[in-house]
Amino acid sequence: MGADKELIRKRFEASFRSYDRLASVQRDICAELAGLAAEYCNGSIARAMEVGAGTGFLTSHLQAMFPYAEWYINDISDAAEKYLSAFTSDNVSFLWGDAESIGLPEGMDMIASASTVQWFDDMPGFVARVSLATRRGGWLVLSSFGPENFREIRHAAGEGLDYYTADRLAALCGEAGYEVVALSEYTRTLRFETPLDVLRHIKATGVNSVSNVRWGCRRLAEFEERYMAAYSSDEGVALTYHPILLVARKR
Repeated sequence: MGADKELIRKRFEASFRSYDRLASVQRDICAELAGLAAEYCNGSIARAMEVGAGTGFLTSHLQAMFPYAEWYINDISDAAEKYLSAFTSDNVSFLWGDAESIGLPEGMDMIASASTVQWFDDMPGFVARVSLATRRGGWLVLSSFGPENFREIRHAAGEGLDYYTADRLAALCGEAGYEVVALSEYTRTLRFETPLDVLRHIKATGVNSVSNVRWGCRRLAEFEERYMAAYSSDEGVALTYHPILLVARKR
């Protein structure tokens, strides 16, 4: 069963106002990913695309690094334009819609994406399409999340995304004609007072778009009980993030 892209779009739109303030993990990932791009992506970047720009965490880094590139900025929601207005210029074009189905510009020197591709239905197909849109010697710069991401919610709620491992993502890139030059992963744990605060956090950052299942009183109580039993300590309850960062060059 594929992801409900309309639900994803609506929930991220609802989170835009709180995203910059609360999505600290995603902000840090973008800074780290930009650092890898600066380290590895040598050569001229004349045409570039960002997939899933959101409110512009990664956009700000990349445009500062490559200000003279012709930029194509994508997000599933055109409501992001309000938050990306600082990056509007003659060399920026916006491409709204699902990056798995919209047409991709050709001859890209770089395609970048942060904390987006974990929502995709056909990751092998997307990487293959990105490869076709990228020139030889061009770059793929992306982050996703690994299988340990939100492990507490998966256990307590019995649902969650199916995440690719770092090795599997690297293999997909290799199959699509890329050479992976940088690959890293780590886990980061946030602490909250209660399981309800965890749910509020993921709602405020738009990452609760797994399903449209309604949380009744009984289901919510069972979720809290399981969460507290397994993941509480004197420091509060835990929520794990598992970022994966990758840079690859097209052969």
